[in-house]
Amino acid sequence: MEIIWHGYACFELISGGYSLLLDPFRGGTLAGFPELRFEADEALCSHGHDGHGALSAVRLRGRGLPSPFEVEDMPTYHDVLRGRLRGENTARIIRAEGLRHVHLGDLGCGLTRAQEEKISGCDALMLPVGGILTIEPYAAYELVRRTGPGLVLPMHYNVGGGSRRLRPLEEFISLFSPEEAEYLPTNRLTLDKSTRPAALVAVLRPPWRGK
Repeated sequence: MEIIWHGYACFELISGGYSLLLDPFRGGTLAGFPELRFEADEALCSHGHDGHGALSAVRLRGRGLPSPFEVEDMPTYHDVLRGRLRGENTARIIRAEGLRHVHLGDLGCGLTRAQEEKISGCDALMLPVGGILTIEPYAAYELVRRTGPGLVLPMHYNVGGGSRRLRPLEEFISLFSPEEAEYLPTNRLTLDKSTRPAALVAVLRPPWRGK
């Protein structure tokens, strides 16, 4: 399976030529990312904010292909007051090719014990680490330690520009030992049962920064 990070919380999973896009963003919003147009077979949003729910930026191919992905919704909240500040958030557990991936969207609260057990040991955890609008870096770190994913893909953090309201990635990375984090020179990776980055945390390169 190919995993592509398009920036902010937007990931694309590709299996058997079928593309599933998660949390497309609209350029010029808080994300501070350039305007992007997406093409996919399917798109899912954790909630309706511009940084995560920009379905207008997605062209669905309409090829009629059956999805290889089994998707389970896991209701959570965008804040610690059970959604009273920023509303609800839908995390997703995605299964394909014998792998189980989790995208936590704009998780802004702790998970219940049952929810942690549900995502425990997943193959890849797409995790917000920028705080302020989501869980703080230390809370993201503790969640990693409690749930034991095979791979962590940080998202939703300060990359400069319009995202200055978020905390920098280094606040999260500094909580791990040096050998646990790896900076990749690309925004994509291939993941299967036998192929994965050597480190626990794989930092993908923002796609607009070039080679």
